[in-house]
Amino acid sequence: MDFIHSYLKKLNLNDLYFEQKVIKVVQSVSSIPWGEGRSIEDVFLKGVGTCTGKHKVLQACFDELGIKYELVVCTFKWGEQGIKYPEKLQKILDEGEWEHGHNFLKLMNGDYIDVTWDPFLESIGFKVLPKDWKLGQSFIGVQNIIQQWDNVSIDDKKFQLIDSLSPELKERRNRFLIEFIKWIKDFRLDIK
Repeated sequence: MDFIHSYLKKLNLNDLYFEQKVIKVVQSVSSIPWGEGRSIEDVFLKGVGTCTGKHKVLQACFDELGIKYELVVCTFKWGEQGIKYPEKLQKILDEGEWEHGHNFLKLMNGDYIDVTWDPFLESIGFKVLPKDWKLGQSFIGVQNIIQQWDNVSIDDKKFQLIDSLSPELKERRNRFLIEFIKWIKDFRLDIK
C-alpha cells in the first residue's frame, strides 16, 4: 500500500528499537486530526480520520512492521463521555441514546491502544492518548464501555451494531453524527 509505505518512510523508523517504533507510530497516527475519513485512502487524502479510519492506518502500519495485534470493537454512549456538547447535539442525545460502536486495537502484550481523538480535542474534554504513552500502558479513548468484542472484524461488527438499531435510533444516530462532524470541524476552524 503506497500510502502506508510513504507514511512509514516519513516517520524515519530505521534506527529505532522495536518499542520506539511502536511508540512513534502510535503517537503519529493519534495526532492525525479526527474527522470523516473511514478508510486508509480517505485518511491520507482528506487528512482526517474516524476511529475506524485511524485504526485501519495503525493496523496497516503494524502489519508492515510485523507488530501483532487484535481488533477490538466496543459500544459506549455519547452522554457518558463527560463532554459538554453544543445544545443542538445535546438535544439529540436527550431524545434517547443508543449504544454507539467504537473500535481500537489490542497489542499482543495485552495493552489496549486507542488513537481516535487527536491531542487538539483534549481541550473540549475528549480522552486523548497521553503524551508520554509507552508500551505497558493500556489506553482507551472512551469511558464506560458497555459491550466489547476482541478479535472481530471492525466493519462486520459495526455493520451488525448499526443494523440492530431501530429505524428511529438509526435516524437519530445519523443526525447526531452529521452535527458532531460539523461541530468538530467548526471548532478547529474557530481556534485557528
